[in-house]
Amino acid sequence: MVDPLLTLAIALYSINAAFFGFLSILYGRTALSTKARYPLGLFIFSILLLLQSAGTAVYYATFSGYFDSDIIPYMSVMGTFEFVGALTLLRITL
Repeated sequence: MVDPLLTLAIALYSINAAFFGFLSILYGRTALSTKARYPLGLFIFSILLLLQSAGTAVYYATFSGYFDSDIIPYMSVMGTFEFVGALTLLRITL
């Protein structure tokens, strides 16, 4: 059985990936329409964060049986921190 905190971490990283996917679409459209470098940098940054979040969610789901129960709370805390940061970035952008 998967630990509830690990399930929370997987859900948070999945939501973060969706946020960064949305932001990458937004920044990509802005970069294409303005030809400016700054939104292009934001687009690349959001793509990298999307890959990191999606990869972390898949890694946690795939290797959930190998994690020590002492480290799982820290994994969910880090997911929460990233969620708050992604939500803040999304709010500022919109």
